Amino acid sequence: MKIETTPFVTTVTDAGSLFEIYESRDRLGTPCMLLVFLTDGFFLAESSREALLRNWLSQVPFLTAAALPDPNTWDPALLAAFDLRISAVPFTGACPAERTSLLCGRKPENFCMLIENADSFSGGVSALTDKLFAGKTPQQAAEITACFLCARHDPVQTVLEQESFAFYRLMEQKNGGKRHA
Repeated sequence: MKIETTPFVTTVTDAGSLFEIYESRDRLGTPCMLLVFLTDGFFLAESSREALLRNWLSQVPFLTAAALPDPNTWDPALLAAFDLRISAVPFTGACPAERTSLLCGRKPENFCMLIENADSFSGGVSALTDKLFAGKTPQQAAEITACFLCARHDPVQTVLEQESFAFYRLMEQKNGGKRHA
């Protein structure tokens, strides 16, 4: 398994299972996003550890994303463990009902970002994650991530409040600590 960290994204490649990543969680750092490239044979874990891993993923302080060329060839239960799927083709299946509140209650099958017109899938994924955090300060990236994390479990009203508070905190920072400028 290879773990590569940048200030905003930790990328995991060549992992055999999510449990392998969990066992190496101390090496993941504190990213805004954990990006896992799924390869043939990747699985969640032995059935006795699935609940532990699903709980861990639902509580980690960063957005989780699975990168895979075609999500339609994977077990929807595995895909549902991640906040987001980055794919080269649209997801046509249905995911279990868990973790559906992300992005204000949208259906989990819609949490698929498409990579189109890229020279390679991995290059397209890297370009996408670079674009997500391009030009962001660490505080801006942290505030955006906090909004996504709030959306994992909280109702829409709470997510909207989180976004509003984040906006005001960022404006206060921009204005040199002054609340009204």
